[in-house]
Amino acid sequence: MFPVHGDYTSETKPFYLTSEFLVYAIFMIGLGIAAATDATIDSRFFWIWGTVATAAYMLSRGVAKAGSRSRAHDPREDIDRD
Repeated sequence: MFPVHGDYTSETKPFYLTSEFLVYAIFMIGLGIAAATDATIDSRFFWIWGTVATAAYMLSRGVAKAGSRSRAHDPREDIDRD
């Protein structure tokens, strides 16, 4: 009926293999370069947009992992086993 606890693999990938992380890293690098080279971008602008990007990245990873099963042992799965 249900797969044995060790029979399935995780649907999610490590963070460094995801497109969200790649977009986040490229955005932060670009934002850092822009803040360092452009006089009109101050540190407040950098930190606000860096914080927004970090929150968006964390939210996107949370949504991506929300539907996946955990590989941690759950004793409730052993209730119906003989």
